[in-house]
Amino acid sequence: MGKDRGRGRHHKFNGPYNMGRRGQRKDRFQSNGPQRNRSTPYQKITLREDQVAITEFTNPEAPGFTGILKSRFSDFHVNEINTQGKVLELNDLNVPKVVIQPVDPQDLEKWKKELEGVIGADIWQEIANLAESKYDATAEQKVEIDVSSLDKEKRTQVHQLVKQLYKGKLVSTTIGQQQVKPSTEEKPPEAAEEKKTIRILKPKPGRGDNRWSFPGEYVTFLVHKSNMDTVEVASTLASKLNLRPSQVNYCGTKDKRAKTTQNFSIKRRSPDSILAASRSLRDVHVGNFGFRSTTLKLGDLQGNRFRIALRHVARERRADIEKSLESVKERGFINYYGLQRFGNSASVPTYEIGVALLKCNYKLACELILKPRDTDVEFLRPIREEWWTNRNSAAAAAKIHSDKFIEKKLLDGLARFGESDYAPALRQIPRNMLMLYPHAYQSFIFNRIASKRIKEFGLKLIPGDLVYVEDPPTPQQEKEEVNEEEPSGESTDDLSESAPDAVEEDEEESIFKRKVRPLTEEDIASGQFKITDVVLPLPGHDITYPGNQCREWYEEMLAEEALTSEMLKHKDKTYSLGGAYRKLIIQPNDLKWSFRRYNTPEDTLIASDWERLRNIPITKEPEEEEAEFLALLLEFSLPTAAYATMFLRELFKKDTSTAIQMHLEYEAMTNKKKELLKEEKEVLKEVLKEEKDVLKEEEELLKEKKEALKEEKEPEEEEPVEKMRKVEEEEVAQTN
Repeated sequence: MGKDRGRGRHHKFNGPYNMGRRGQRKDRFQSNGPQRNRSTPYQKITLREDQVAITEFTNPEAPGFTGILKSRFSDFHVNEINTQGKVLELNDLNVPKVVIQPVDPQDLEKWKKELEGVIGADIWQEIANLAESKYDATAEQKVEIDVSSLDKEKRTQVHQLVKQLYKGKLVSTTIGQQQVKPSTEEKPPEAAEEKKTIRILKPKPGRGDNRWSFPGEYVTFLVHKSNMDTVEVASTLASKLNLRPSQVNYCGTKDKRAKTTQNFSIKRRSPDSILAASRSLRDVHVGNFGFRSTTLKLGDLQGNRFRIALRHVARERRADIEKSLESVKERGFINYYGLQRFGNSASVPTYEIGVALLKCNYKLACELILKPRDTDVEFLRPIREEWWTNRNSAAAAAKIHSDKFIEKKLLDGLARFGESDYAPALRQIPRNMLMLYPHAYQSFIFNRIASKRIKEFGLKLIPGDLVYVEDPPTPQQEKEEVNEEEPSGESTDDLSESAPDAVEEDEEESIFKRKVRPLTEEDIASGQFKITDVVLPLPGHDITYPGNQCREWYEEMLAEEALTSEMLKHKDKTYSLGGAYRKLIIQPNDLKWSFRRYNTPEDTLIASDWERLRNIPITKEPEEEEAEFLALLLEFSLPTAAYATMFLRELFKKDTSTAIQMHLEYEAMTNKKKELLKEEKEVLKEVLKEEKDVLKEEEELLKEKKEALKEEKEPEEEEPVEKMRKVEEEEVAQTN
């Protein structure tokens, strides 16, 4: 029995969970140096939270705990919350069709009579014959009517008559031609007149009237994607629908390593064609089609709803986990900009490039963007190194085949304008991507001020703290369109955040400065305000700074880089920073949690929109005595400018960087394997002891058998001796 138990547990894991097999291609590390120890995973030197001033907690006394974030991308789900506060969920796959709105037959007859002067009975007969004829690709099947004398309303009636009377058998369109009246000796040629013709055609089989007949100019639809960038989805849809990427609109970028649902809008492309275009994308589903008169814009949302599974939480820490969750629910978390804002390289954080741009050091900015770094994707590393050594931009650009990379755009610019003409080369990068660098510097200053403010004064209000004069503005009004879980990196897929535009008008500047006011002693004493009302500025030339010590901190930190607020009104408007306001503390909305048991790292713990829609079951939860691991399931909502990782950091009281999470998971899986091996050893010991006891018993039985055999043999040996004795006695008797 013990042997069977040990054998079954031994085969539960063949080794630590391979992070590279979770839906992504794993880059292979190649080294010309000595062989690395293959028993430990290769760790790139990525950015840590303390390197971007993420250091404080709202409640440092609350117990932290360990949980693995994004062990699988299916552990992280994001659903957009629209401007009406509704959590968007993919739950309707119906595709709207064009419906011809019926017109009263009496109206049709009335229109026909009104149009008799232009369309007589003979023309209507031609149209009827065309409708009944079979399609012939070799013949010119059309009827043309001169409608120059008709106004737009009457021409629309003609189109409606064709549509209503022949129900898709014919299509009609208006064609305009410029006409010039001939000149005479007395008069010069008159201004051109436009001739209007309605052309009625026999459509190809399967094609009908393709004029836009939906109830709105813009089609809205939900996109549910797995392990894919928002920008990649938008670019692919644009390509399939013969549009520019900018014509595919959405409210905010969503994380790549996740399952997300968000709203999109496209102008005048039918739901059928959008659905067909989406089929070229793996693990992308569209639905919930609708129509509106205006396009969606970045920031047209209230926030995001998160559903997250944190794996490998310790069973014995459940009480501490509950305390930590209650603490965050009550106190909130510091609204830091997360690591995604600063790129993934410790050697070249994006805010350093931002400083170079703000100081007009365009050469340094270009060099920092193109500088070699160990966090690169494999193919890009040698290209950077070659450029760094040879400074041949054309040769380096030729080796990058995709236009999505910022490096490719910059190298093309240097090759075009000259190796030392840095300013125009930088403009080859789209402005919204280029401005992420100065914005990263603003974010770095915000993080530093927030940390110092909490460290010095805690969560209490102090005079001079800034609050909004009225209700907080939307992200667009706030000139800050930050989307949760902004992907990191330096490709156009990754840097897709919309940048706030610089403010140009003095009147607008003063309006923006007046959006906030400092708190007084009386305000604080009134109890009307809380720490969650306090905002901190992102530095800029059109901003109100706090009326307390924090103002001096801003000046000191800008001075470290030889900058001032006035200098942020850059001579090149591309890099001008007006500034913005951001909440210091965020409280999660509708926070819920539960614990879930599971057995393997591949178990699916949360059902996605698609799985719920299609009734696809997720991994069944094992019984308590059978479960190997425990996960914490979280559900909460955050406003658009807040990072879920910063919420989780407050729970963990640990760094949430990718490198740390990978290490924790490796450690957790390795420790579990050690536990299993230890348990197996104990089981093996028990089995060996049992076998030893069995052998001992068998030896004793054998000994007993031997003794019994010996006892059986002794009488047999005595019988011939007795016989001999009798013979001898007889012989002696005869002799006597």
